Amino acid sequence: MTRFHLLLVLAFVCVWSSPASLPAQEVRPPFTMTKQYSADLTIVTKSGMNLETKAYIDGDKMRSEMEMNGMKMATIVRRDKSKVYQLIPSQKMVLEMDYDESKFKGQSAAAFGTEGKYELVGPDVADGLNCTKYKVTSDKNHQVFFFWLDTANKVPLKMEAQDKSFTVKWKNFKAGPQSADLFELPAGYQVMPMPAMPGMPAGFGNGDGDTGGS
Repeated sequence: MTRFHLLLVLAFVCVWSSPASLPAQEVRPPFTMTKQYSADLTIVTKSGMNLETKAYIDGDKMRSEMEMNGMKMATIVRRDKSKVYQLIPSQKMVLEMDYDESKFKGQSAAAFGTEGKYELVGPDVADGLNCTKYKVTSDKNHQVFFFWLDTANKVPLKMEAQDKSFTVKWKNFKAGPQSADLFELPAGYQVMPMPAMPGMPAGFGNGDGDTGGS
């Protein structure tokens, strides 16, 4: 799993880890996202990349599990400790990096429009379920997304960029507290710092890195 894939997964997990905070004059989101849940996420990009991950959220703690090229990977985000851990079970190794909330959100999560103006499009069907479709315009960069909400259960089903650059789907959404063990490092794993790589946002890995612009 490359760190680009890691960053992409983290971005989508973090996007829905807490309710949006909107200016008073804006239309509020039509739902409040719980801070404790698990869900299966499928992320598809225009370039053809398809990522499937199991996400666990419990307040400031997040975990995503996925398999790429036959290798199982897990990523633990501890915002309470300002740390991100990438677990490689086959090698009993943990790659550790700093998590900078402001820098990470500025580079990734904010770009996906967690804060913005919600406009009702109307009833629709997504994956065979009745839902309500919304158009969302980001406050920060004016990007436009479409969002499908399960009408009966008030949980997310799908999000898609207007330019079709990516689509996210949620399945098996289950609200409730998650096991504390999910967010702890396994015993016997070797912890190493994540090397810095050009293109990674500052705050990820050692060294200054290249923020890649705004």
